[in-house]
Amino acid sequence: MKYMIRPLMLSDSEPYLALVNEIKDEGKYLFATLRFALEDTKKYVTAHERAGNPVLGAFDADGTLLGWIDINIGGIQELAHIGTLGMGVRKDMRGFGLGSALMDACLAQARRLALEKLELEVFASNLAARALYKKKGFFEEGTRLKKRKYEGRYDDLVCMGLFVR
Repeated sequence: MKYMIRPLMLSDSEPYLALVNEIKDEGKYLFATLRFALEDTKKYVTAHERAGNPVLGAFDADGTLLGWIDINIGGIQELAHIGTLGMGVRKDMRGFGLGSALMDACLAQARRLALEKLELEVFASNLAARALYKKKGFFEEGTRLKKRKYEGRYDDLVCMGLFVR
């Protein structure tokens, strides 16, 4: 499958929100199942764009959003060297290398932003994502036991990091 990775624009806010909610509805990958308002999503995309740190999206030839990745940079000076990574890939697109391509684009962006470290949190049960992160050089920094209880089941939260420079 061919796709193009580019920064999300304000006009991509609705499909971005729809994809985030689609992945939230799976109940396995994103931390919160709470839905955001479209206006808040537009503010998020705009804030990233203004900061020179756009949310990146992967789009197919028809313009369908297949996945995204973003870096949130610490809001205080002492944390400005660290970015927190978030990403999601449409269910039917997993396992085809899209997550890896998004991660490569994100790592290039982190270097352009002169970040020193990337961090992320992933559920212990998400073995495919953990394998991808390890393949890209992330290491486990610790585990927060029983961090999430969803539908009566606990899941640990694995904290991972990567020194970019």
